[in-house]
Amino acid sequence: MTLDLDNEKWIPLVEFSVQRGISLSTLRRYIKSNKIPWKLLDGRYLVMDDGTLSASKNEAKLGLPTESKDVDSRLKNLEQSLNAANEEIAELKTLVAFYEEKWAQITKK
Repeated sequence: MTLDLDNEKWIPLVEFSVQRGISLSTLRRYIKSNKIPWKLLDGRYLVMDDGTLSASKNEAKLGLPTESKDVDSRLKNLEQSLNAANEEIAELKTLVAFYEEKWAQITKK
């Protein structure tokens, strides 16, 4: 169901979701953060139908990765960051244990 309001075409979230291959929860997050044009009509959220049915074009507009290599690259970067953070946490735990031991020695004297 497409509505023509002010010479713009608006479609319900479910229809937009199916056409673009984007989950409803993702669409709701985009609406909440005003990343996509939307309207509330009779208690129903509508999203502007820009006329393109290509998922990749809409994903690019929404800031989503358009190719799997982009996703793979992002995943690799996140994994490297996680590994670095885990190493830093291990070093900090060692440092805390060292200072706790030193503190215990100082307070026993």
